[in-house]
Parts: sequence; structure tokens; C-alpha cells
Amino acid sequence: MSTTQTTPGWTLNGQLEPAHNIRPERRARSLSGLPPKRHDEAGNRWLRLLTNPWTWISVVLFQLYAVTLYLVWRQLSADQVFPEGVVPGLDWATLKECAGYAAPTAAVWSLFFIAFDRLRPMKPLFWLLAFGWGSCMSIWLSLNINSWAAQLLNVSASPGDPAAQARPAVFVAPFVEEAAKATFLFLLAVLVRYRIVSGLQSICLAGLAAIGFAFTENIVYYARALVYGSVTTGAGDVEQAVQQLVFLRGVITSFGHPLFTMLTGIGLVIGLRTRSKLVRILAPLTGFLLSALGHMAFNGMSSISEMSMRRLVIQFVIVIAVILFIMVRALRKELQRIRTRLGDYVQLGWLDAREVPNYGTVRRRSWLVMVAVRRGWRTLRATLARMRDMSELAYLRDAMVRGVVDEAGHERERELLGQLQALRPLALVEADGLRMEIPWHRLAFWRRRRAVAASHWPAP
Repeated sequence: MSTTQTTPGWTLNGQLEPAHNIRPERRARSLSGLPPKRHDEAGNRWLRLLTNPWTWISVVLFQLYAVTLYLVWRQLSADQVFPEGVVPGLDWATLKECAGYAAPTAAVWSLFFIAFDRLRPMKPLFWLLAFGWGSCMSIWLSLNINSWAAQLLNVSASPGDPAAQARPAVFVAPFVEEAAKATFLFLLAVLVRYRIVSGLQSICLAGLAAIGFAFTENIVYYARALVYGSVTTGAGDVEQAVQQLVFLRGVITSFGHPLFTMLTGIGLVIGLRTRSKLVRILAPLTGFLLSALGHMAFNGMSSISEMSMRRLVIQFVIVIAVILFIMVRALRKELQRIRTRLGDYVQLGWLDAREVPNYGTVRRRSWLVMVAVRRGWRTLRATLARMRDMSELAYLRDAMVRGVVDEAGHERERELLGQLQALRPLALVEADGLRMEIPWHRLAFWRRRRAVAASHWPAP
């Protein structure tokens, strides 16, 4: 009998078993990027939270975001000395005012990207981490690297901030900023590559990181305009100039950062969903180069010529239409993939053929959720969980067909099928014939009360 000490693990019934019985399966899942087995015992909820690595990764990242944001604040609050004079640093009151100007743009674009991440949505923690990385970490990296590169280009003696001159803005800033924003995507691809299974997820994370970057950058631009106008003689109506800048950066050209970083996200998900090692390297690299070159062309056009407001509005409408086309096309493609892969399980007899259309169209999925809201919290929770498991099962099957996941995926398949069967009694599984339960009697009672109150009101 071996006397080797092993670390015990938990079985499904809550008992301990030796680690040599579970370690090979855990290693196989880890190599394929699959999540470990979940143990849903209520007594281990806090233990699972404390032993979850993403709990501590999030704590470290949030602290890192706070530190980098403080460093950016210290750097921007210092007075800037130029040959023409001294420009005061940014004060706290100005930053709060400008944050209010930049917040609507960030909120609208964030909700836009989150709304499209519906088929197999990422956890809100990843959305928050992506936005925080762009608004804090990416800004700090870009601010320092751009200033250092500007000094290497020998433009520090020219008037104004060196990092804001034409050459660094065109030839340095696009590569630095896109790399800083995309770093979070590549970190997720290394740590939780199984979670990023669709183009919508990658585009959503890329867009949130870009919007976070644009949010902080807009605050800095607006605040610098306010401070510069307040200390410059003959600057004119400073408030009106800032409002024009808010309209230009917050509305007309607000698509810039999301559009460019989306290209990196698309290239990354192409690399993650293929077995070819060459494509895994070339696809993310190509997406990054396209995003940097597009950013470079945008900055170059802005630096060389000034377009009229009419041309800017036309450009804004065209680019928004392109972004919508990309998102809708990606949504239709992912829905078709879900229908196809769930059809494989129908042929095997593991799923009912009537269930597949309910999870392969936006209309049916939305109707199931809307009716579940009226049925109560338990029904809504079970319906959303079953919808999420169906999508995960379809993407797992797609990964196994592509050769991205090996034999370890079969155990995960059995787990998901078991969860689907367990949720079936509580969840809504078929949209055909499903009716919305509206409490008409409550509405009629409310109308009668208003009519009685109106009859007792004295005539004028």
C-alpha cells in the first residue's frame, strides 16, 4: 500500500476521495480550457468563493486599477511648463464636471455592447474588469509610453504637450493604445479561453475596454480645454468651445475606439476557434494590425485636414451602420451555429426536436424570458440557466467538432445534459402556445378606483 500523501478532493455526494482519482480528469479539463466540476452544496458556497481564483484576481486587478488611476491623476494635476508659459494642472472640480460630460457616451456604448452579448453572456465581473482595464490601466500605459516615444521623436521642444503632436499621434499612439486595450483580451484568452467562444463575446469585451479608454481620455480632453481656456487671454466663450468638443468627441467620433478594438477582438476569437497553430498566431496579429492601421489613418486624417460638420455627420452615420451590420451578422451566424450543433443532439436522441428552435432565434428566446418574468423569480432563474446551458452545450459541441476540445469534453457534455434535464420541470422550454399572463383584473380595479374618485371630485 502506498504511503504517498495526496491532497483530497470532493466527490459529487460531498465526501472526500483521494486526489489520484480526480487529478487526471482535472488536468484533462484544464488542458482543454474546460471549467472544473461544480459542487452546488449550499455549505460550500463561501468556500467556493474563497477558493475561486478569479476572486483574488479581481481583488488584485481592482487594486491595480486604483493605483494606476491615482498615478494618472498625479501626473495630470501637475502644472505643465512650456516655452510660452505655465498651464495649471487639472483640479478635482474640473474633472468631476468633465466626467459628467463623458459619462453619457460611455453608458450608451456600454449598454450597446452588453445588449448583443446575450447568447452566452459573459459574467458581469468580466464586463466590469474590461471597462476598468480600459479606463485605468490602458490610460496609464498609453500616457507614459506616448510621452516617452514623443521625446524620442524630438518633438518635446515644440509648443504644447509633446504626446499630443502630429507625429506621435499618428505613428506611435495607435499602436500603443490598441496594444494597451487588447492586453486584457489576450490575458482572458490565456486564462479562460473556453469562456470566449463566440465573436459576440470577444467584440463585447473589446468594445467595453475601448469605451473605458475613451471615457477617461474624453475627461482629460474636456478638462484640458476648460483649464486652457480659463488661463488664456482672448480664448472666447470657453463653455461653448467645450460643448462643441463634447459633441465632436462624445457623439460624432465616439465610434473610433470601439471600432478599432473590435477588429482585434474578431481576430482573437478566430484564433481561439481553430486548431491550426498558424491561424492561432496570424489571426490575432492581423486583427491587431488592422486596428492599429485604422486608428493611424483616423488620426492622420484628423491631423492633416479639418472636415466640415456635415461630412463628420455623414461619416458618423456610415460607421454606425457598419458597426450594426457587423454585430447583426455576427448574431445571425452564432444563432445558426447554435441551431446546427443542438441538432446533432436531436439526431442522437438526447434533446427534443421541438426545443432547438426555441434557442436558435432571438424572437423565441426573448419571448421565453418575457413570459418567465411574469411567472416568478424561480421560473425566470431556471429559464435563464437552461438557456445558458443550451448555448454552452452547442458551443462545446462546436469546439469538439473543430478539434479545439479533446475527449475531456464528453464528461462536460454529460454534466450539461444532466443540468438541462434537472431544470426542465421549472423552466419554460417551448415558446409555441406560450401566453403572457397579464393581471387584467388589477387594471380593471385601478380604472374603477379612478372613475369613482373622479365622480366625487367637485365640478368647477
